[in-house]
Amino acid sequence: MFLFMNDLRFGMERAMPMGMKNLNWFTILFVFFLPAGLLADDTQSEGNVNERYVVESVAFSGTDLNRIDENMHDEAQKMVGEKYSEKSAQKFARKLRKKLGNYKVDVRVERGEKPDHVKVVFQIEHVKEHFFGAEFPLIVYHSKQGISVNLELSLGRSTNVFTFGLTNDADQLLERNAGLRLRYEHRKLGTNRLQFRMDFDSYHQKFNPATETNLVPRQDVPGIYRNRQNFAPSLSLLPVQGLKLSAGVSFQRLQMQYPELRTETAYAGTGDIQFQRTFAPDSKHPQSIEAAYSLRTATRVLESDFVYTRHFVRADYALSSGKSYFRARFLGGSIDGVPPLFERFSLGNTTTLRGWNKFDVAPLGGTRVAHGSLEYHYGEFQIFYDVGTVWDADQYMPVRHGLGFGWASKPKIFGSKFFVSLAFPIRLHDVVPVFMMGIRY
Repeated sequence: MFLFMNDLRFGMERAMPMGMKNLNWFTILFVFFLPAGLLADDTQSEGNVNERYVVESVAFSGTDLNRIDENMHDEAQKMVGEKYSEKSAQKFARKLRKKLGNYKVDVRVERGEKPDHVKVVFQIEHVKEHFFGAEFPLIVYHSKQGISVNLELSLGRSTNVFTFGLTNDADQLLERNAGLRLRYEHRKLGTNRLQFRMDFDSYHQKFNPATETNLVPRQDVPGIYRNRQNFAPSLSLLPVQGLKLSAGVSFQRLQMQYPELRTETAYAGTGDIQFQRTFAPDSKHPQSIEAAYSLRTATRVLESDFVYTRHFVRADYALSSGKSYFRARFLGGSIDGVPPLFERFSLGNTTTLRGWNKFDVAPLGGTRVAHGSLEYHYGEFQIFYDVGTVWDADQYMPVRHGLGFGWASKPKIFGSKFFVSLAFPIRLHDVVPVFMMGIRY
């Protein structure tokens, strides 16, 4: 344990630029005050004054609202027209929480449209505490690129959560990442609208021969590296429901392999905007939209060796109707400057340009990307169509198309879905299908 903590401390110190060594006091204060944060109880709410009002409406908001069956909807509507009862609302929330499983259910009371009336909203949020889960696919297999595995274990309470993860992933980036991830989250900095997060990642890289071969004539693209470490603290603000704003810094150090071993840095300021909203969740045709924008700017101000600015945007729309489910996705991005390989965009894995091998599409990735995807599910059967291209600013790359079908489970296993699919690249020759399967969070 001592060796592990010492290695973590050493990794954090290496991840800070020389001009920021005086930030060691932050680590000391963090470790000193952390136990107090873990032991601190949530602020107790004041006496409930809403019980004098009549319930005008009852609604649900949050994630996976399609898991709430008709009986639960009908039971919730029985509160309408009655005086609000905190005891009854919490009782229903506990029942709903038990039925959904690994979900958090909060009761929110809002002012109604009519005088002396209130609206009751049951806020549903998926949580991963004390369960295995991952932001990336848990385990996926791509017949051209092999197996990728990401496991995470989260421990803690709702406001203080530690996460330990192990990864061996070749699906997300150009390289195969093998290593560990550590994360600490404090989800209530005085208020539920302000959160703190700190990540530490340590990876060992393995690159595909196609990437190494194509690097030789490209002097404008930085070379491969053996190891990569990242230390990234950030703050998040949740000003309104469904909107999350984040800002932070990312200190990444890379052990470059050619022409000689050396360490280079990618120290960047980061910013993220995430939006999620569900429309008509109680109707027979619920719709949802998710959108996100990410900015990373590596600069000399932070004493970074790499200097670049990376923009990335994605959007996801879904519509349900009985057994039918339609989904449309889009992503796009651009990079100015000279980024390291892990920042370059890539297409052709288990979620983008399905049917293609990313090392056939663009073995070095690119600084520009555009991709769209359409999916239709009927029950557990699915068909999909992907289109996209990735390129550098001064080079042309053709637009690729992919088509496929498969089976995807509706029931979730620890918050995950099992899928099996077969996809085909749309081209005139060498049409070899790609088989994919796995468990995705």
